[in-house]
Amino acid sequence: MTKITSAALKKALNQIGAEQLKHPGASSPIAARDAALQENRRASERMISEALRGAGLDLKKYKALQEARGKVLQRVVAEHRSQALRLASKRRAARRSGVVEQAKALQKLALAGGFFPHPSFSLASPLLIWGIPNTPIYDEAIVPFGSWAKFKFKTSSLPEQRVGFYFYWTNPYNADALINAATSFSANGYIQANAPWAFTSNDCLVVAGALFNIWLGFPTSDNSTSTSSDYIELGRASAFGTWLGGDTNGRAISAGLSLSPASPFVVPPGGVVFFEVAMDISSLIDGGDLEADFQSGDFRIECPVVVLWVLNTPGFVYPYPVSKPTVNEAPA
Repeated sequence: MTKITSAALKKALNQIGAEQLKHPGASSPIAARDAALQENRRASERMISEALRGAGLDLKKYKALQEARGKVLQRVVAEHRSQALRLASKRRAARRSGVVEQAKALQKLALAGGFFPHPSFSLASPLLIWGIPNTPIYDEAIVPFGSWAKFKFKTSSLPEQRVGFYFYWTNPYNADALINAATSFSANGYIQANAPWAFTSNDCLVVAGALFNIWLGFPTSDNSTSTSSDYIELGRASAFGTWLGGDTNGRAISAGLSLSPASPFVVPPGGVVFFEVAMDISSLIDGGDLEADFQSGDFRIECPVVVLWVLNTPGFVYPYPVSKPTVNEAPA
């Protein structure tokens, strides 16, 4: 296998991001991109506008009224975000203590070796912190048992973005290793859905979740090659705007949790397994936009460690059937 480097890993992740951009509707439908629906929207808006004008409605004053209402909604949500920021600052020490305790608990679990007294491993630092398909990372730190990242973006088009911590482990045995893994993850931030007023409807749904994804070999865009995964939703915000008024809603994200695949998996002799621990932001957008803020103040995501433990004595025959997924080689 190609030498494991952050550059090789970035290349693999960038290929995943490129595939996402080529097929933006793969994870969720985006009605705003359909030409026929766009024309239908414009025709509907003209009909409603003409009907309201014919009924004596002053569209200029009505537009000004709706814009004023939108500014009030934005201010209310901004105040809520400020409250979340203050709370995150107050809880900073407690959150850091909780992250350390999570890491210690996972290390104890690894040392216990599940039901068998076999080797365990602690991956204290990721090889890379990266955002795909094009999520900009404002700041980051790769620190043993304390890695973190900050990011913030606003979009009206991309259905999914994620920022992840990427760890890897090489099977040191000359036989298959049956392993399980777990990680801890902490997230503090704010998600916001915006749907401006329109003569037809606008809507936006944004969902934040914690993802633990595992690949045997380098990550690929084909989800079927993922060995195992775990996902926990952390919060969602939605907004729906019509000619009666626009809508803006936000949701504070504050979570500390552990993630682990549902079942153990096999790593062949000398095989490499990659672990992705990520904040995943997915959405359904039609005429609106979303904001994700994990950058302001004490907002951030953290992943202190991935632990794994061997469940078999490498070289022994397993007492029950196990599957062996295809190994993904490094990108050419």
